[in-house]
Amino acid sequence: MPIIEAFNESDLFGQAILLILAVLSIIAWSVILRKVVIFRSAKAASANFRAIYQNYRSDPLSLISDDVHFDESPFYELCDEALSSLSGNLKEVMVGNPKPSPHKAITRAGLDVIERNLDRKITAQTTKMEKGLGLLATASSVSPFLGLLGTVWGLLVAFQAMAVRQSAALSVVATGIAEALVTTVVGLIVAIPSLVMYNYMASSIRKFESEMEDFASEILGDVEKKYLHA
Repeated sequence: MPIIEAFNESDLFGQAILLILAVLSIIAWSVILRKVVIFRSAKAASANFRAIYQNYRSDPLSLISDDVHFDESPFYELCDEALSSLSGNLKEVMVGNPKPSPHKAITRAGLDVIERNLDRKITAQTTKMEKGLGLLATASSVSPFLGLLGTVWGLLVAFQAMAVRQSAALSVVATGIAEALVTTVVGLIVAIPSLVMYNYMASSIRKFESEMEDFASEILGDVEKKYLHA
């Protein structure tokens, strides 16, 4: 293969750049494959949980008694946070007229606590999904520059060889030119998929974040309707 042949013919500096690019490529693809699996699992689990949640909107706390779990879903994590906060802020109040009876409810202050906890949970879930994307951003931005560095170095070697041998024959400059070209090619091979997948994943995370905010508003509305005591 041309890349392998160019690697064998390169000097130590050129080989070092190619090895660094190879490491960046391995890191980038490990992040890409892991994130694809995580996103698919989260998307499927979230769709299932949101469908199930529709059956509990009239009484969200019954999710706890029915022991519903979707640990791979960010939406379940939001719901679990809201219900935990709700359970901690419920108080016995007397409701009804003329014969009041005890009823578990929360105050407006308790509802505000749930809302703040949900905001923090959304931030935590978003940060969790973004973990590793910095490596993709680094690979996509650094790889072309490393390739360019190898290109410049290869041309320098080629021109030095021409000066030493006082000949512009292809056999004299071929090694330097091959080194210059191969680092550029490898740098782009690493950078292009890294950049494409980074943009795709960043867009998917923004969509998840927006959907989580909508779901948090839905939960707050259900809790307010069922448990808020004026």
